[in-house]
Amino acid sequence: MTNRQSPWVRHDWQGSAFDFHAMNPAPTRALWWCTVQAPAIILGSTQQTGDVDAAAAADLGLEVVRRRSGGGAVFVHPTESVWMDITIPRDDPLFVDDVSASMLWLGDVFCEALSPWVQAETYRGEFTAGAYGRSVCFASTSPGEVFVGDHKLVGISQRRGRDGARLQCVLYRSWSPEAWVSSLTATDIREQISSLSVATIAADAADIVSTVFDALPA
Repeated sequence: MTNRQSPWVRHDWQGSAFDFHAMNPAPTRALWWCTVQAPAIILGSTQQTGDVDAAAAADLGLEVVRRRSGGGAVFVHPTESVWMDITIPRDDPLFVDDVSASMLWLGDVFCEALSPWVQAETYRGEFTAGAYGRSVCFASTSPGEVFVGDHKLVGISQRRGRDGARLQCVLYRSWSPEAWVSSLTATDIREQISSLSVATIAADAADIVSTVFDALPA
């Protein structure tokens, strides 16, 4: 755990995707960088378990877990993805009651932080699931998420409670759908996600996390 002269605390955490989702971080201003020990598919809180073939996932060496925030499945990897959770208390000025606007500030943080590598924009329109976004996160569009043109760069989901919010964020250093899409049960979804274009950042994960942490508002 590291600290700096700001209201935010940074935690660098390593372990399984299951163990990280089982944690209940305190509702304080913090950034949690989760480095998974093994690749995993993370299902949204209300997503059907049958969207993923457990046997096929096991054959690919994938852990299948469920998060407590909404949206479609997300692939995380020890080196190819960068996973950060941002927590804030409910009485924080950054906590916005309007769910449709509650992630916009964080999208702007990512745009500023990632500007040395890419020119990105925060999506400010309405949520659009499209044909496959309820099955796979990066096929949908949510206000506050970050895009380079039409290509999603940062996927964000959130869990909100009476004490605060946990905003779960993933971006990719490289995008390798062949490592996991064959575990999806629906043929049409496999085909579409295999050809889905996702924005990536070819930078060191630690550098990405540090720039995001430094860009968090005082």
